[in-house]
Amino acid sequence: MQNTIEINVVRLMMLFIITAAALFLAAYFTLRRNLLLAAVCLGCFFMLFRPSIAMSAELCKPVRYADGDTFTLKRGNESVRVRLAGYDALERGQPFSKRATDRLRELTEGGAQCDCYKQDKYGRSVCTVRTRAGVNVATEMLRGGFACIDPRFESEAAPEDRAAARAALADAKAQRRGMWSLPDPVCAADYRRAKNAQ
Repeated sequence: MQNTIEINVVRLMMLFIITAAALFLAAYFTLRRNLLLAAVCLGCFFMLFRPSIAMSAELCKPVRYADGDTFTLKRGNESVRVRLAGYDALERGQPFSKRATDRLRELTEGGAQCDCYKQDKYGRSVCTVRTRAGVNVATEMLRGGFACIDPRFESEAAPEDRAAARAALADAKAQRRGMWSLPDPVCAADYRRAKNAQ
């Protein structure tokens, strides 16, 4: 399956309304001879009028899974390693780590929406990943009890995604799902620190 760019219709409509408003205000302030505000409105228009805003989610199909928060996809002839944003999945060797990888596969093997916005220090593309139905994979992984929220990267998520992630994590803990069913659950970051200290 070849990767394509999927147009987000809701985002496109919001973009159209906001850019139309920016142009209207620019014209209004020009007629009122307030050129500074007109220039600000025009600047907003040009900042918003980018196709990448409306078409930022790449339809991607993972071909290999490293663990519960990393997979590889094919982009043409290139293999791209993706680190999913919004959560830190259990490391290999931890209880429930294999089930975390299996759950990630279930959510994405038929294809997913990958909105990649940076590279990490290991050269992986960091992406907000949603199922084809638009469900945030991070939220589902947290709800299943297969991950923790890494506070170092939480600020990168959109506010609504952060709120959903926190609610999903709280629900997993309350229902004792996955790793939270263990008497002494350990988040991946703490597991890595302890392993590196040995």
